[in-house]
Amino acid sequence: MLLPKSNQYRRVYSLNGIWNFQILKETYHPEEPLKKASPMAVPASYNDIVTAKELTEHVGEVVYEKKFSIPVSDGERYRLRIGAASHKCRVYLNGKLIQEGKSGYLPVDCPLEALKEENRLSIVIDNRLTFQTLPVGMIENGKQIINHDFYNFTGLHRDVCIYTLPKEHIEDIFIHTVEDGDYSKIRVEVTGICKNPLYIIKNAEGSNVAESREPIFNLPEPEIWSPRSPYLYTLKVITETDCYEEQFGIRKVEVRDGKLLLNEQPVYLKGFGMHEDFYLTGKGNCTAVNIRNFELLKWIGANSVRTSHYPYSEEFMELADRYGILVIDEVPAVGMNWWHDNFTPDRINGTTLALHKELVSELVARDKNHPSVIMLSLANEAGTHEPASRPYFKELIQHARRQSSLPIMTAEFTKYDEGCQTGDLVDVIGLNRYYGWYTDHGNLNVVEEQMKEEMQKYYNGFGKPILITEYGADTIEGLHSLPSESFSEEFQKEYLEACGKAFDVCDFCIGEQVWNFSDFKTKQGLTRIRGNRKGVFTKDRQPKQAAHYLKSRWTEMT
Repeated sequence: MLLPKSNQYRRVYSLNGIWNFQILKETYHPEEPLKKASPMAVPASYNDIVTAKELTEHVGEVVYEKKFSIPVSDGERYRLRIGAASHKCRVYLNGKLIQEGKSGYLPVDCPLEALKEENRLSIVIDNRLTFQTLPVGMIENGKQIINHDFYNFTGLHRDVCIYTLPKEHIEDIFIHTVEDGDYSKIRVEVTGICKNPLYIIKNAEGSNVAESREPIFNLPEPEIWSPRSPYLYTLKVITETDCYEEQFGIRKVEVRDGKLLLNEQPVYLKGFGMHEDFYLTGKGNCTAVNIRNFELLKWIGANSVRTSHYPYSEEFMELADRYGILVIDEVPAVGMNWWHDNFTPDRINGTTLALHKELVSELVARDKNHPSVIMLSLANEAGTHEPASRPYFKELIQHARRQSSLPIMTAEFTKYDEGCQTGDLVDVIGLNRYYGWYTDHGNLNVVEEQMKEEMQKYYNGFGKPILITEYGADTIEGLHSLPSESFSEEFQKEYLEACGKAFDVCDFCIGEQVWNFSDFKTKQGLTRIRGNRKGVFTKDRQPKQAAHYLKSRWTEMT
């Protein structure tokens, strides 16, 4: 799944900008242009742009429409790429259905045929969540039940473009590094019609450092990619009719002897769970926000993030490669634990599993060449205490291992004493724990011991390294108290300090990822004052007191 790029053989036409937009209250007639449409920004969520409450909270279908004209040649193929449309979509060209999308966080990519001088592209988006979507949700009495703690933003969230390919073209490239443990050995796997391919590797300065007609070759004196030195090479594949350039880094990831190893050295993860969420744009990709996020990650001394709870934009992944931020890549399997029985034939079932497997495959296909990606997370807070969850996850994990050699984890909310059914199946156990917040609220005295006790139980029971994937406390910026009280900046800092003491004495703990990087929007609730306020940065990316504590803690760590 190559990202569209322009070169001497390929062209990219952006369709970003202002589209026509309308709620669908009746049957959609794609053969007819929209009437009484409103302007809408792409990429963006529509929810925080509009002013009408019934539109902001609309559950169901909306339609985006745009007219376009491009030069057409018989010697080229034309494709449409939608970076993300939340959550399901139908795509029409000149009134005819050409593609359907099943995921709100991975690309929809399809051929465009029978193009005219002027064309009309229509995208119908459905934001309804069921037991057979990911994220999981439920429609009850016509009302959407959201089973995850982030807002159900809807829209065309990432770039939309048309791109061209030669008739005989490269379809995909997979760059394998550290083959057979040799850091200088490169193996390139190319699919498509690739006559007489030539492989060229350029260093970070743009100079050629290796060239081969064979797909397996050596790179002299390779520079290794790591958070401290995120060195990137560029592979250029040239055929008789096409060429493509792909950046990559040389690194080795494994879990061995209870440690996470990067380039055969133990690495301790310091960082955050995050969300794609900003004022006005919602989940819409914004380059300025992305770069600000990475600047703050480096400022605070972080080296990792989990893409909670869905794949992030391709631009985000490219920046992670450049900034040297390790990424746990998570599929959008969230909301799978909100009922007494989740894994049943009429709820999370074989149809859900089939989609789950499909999205794992698509995620790996999209992100396989990013050196920043060091682990796959297959679910967040699923009901893994249920016996029926074991065969579901056993089959899913087996599928994931066929797709990727990366370590696999899930983020667990199940308490060890409840009987986690899946801990032996993964390489790393992620724990989301909020002692002193959702239990024993405001009591900092219990945090360290309860955290240590739960971590120790999981480690004793499964013998797997433990990553704390969530811990934190809601904090209203500017609220201060002495002595500290919950929701104050002082309490958040002291809370994180207490958790850190527990992590420091558990040598099987391979990292800490605070929930959350920044404040984000949720559905309305008594415990949500304009969203989830657990960010150590505000929604407009300014530090709370806890951010300065973390900067001190993390920059002192080796």
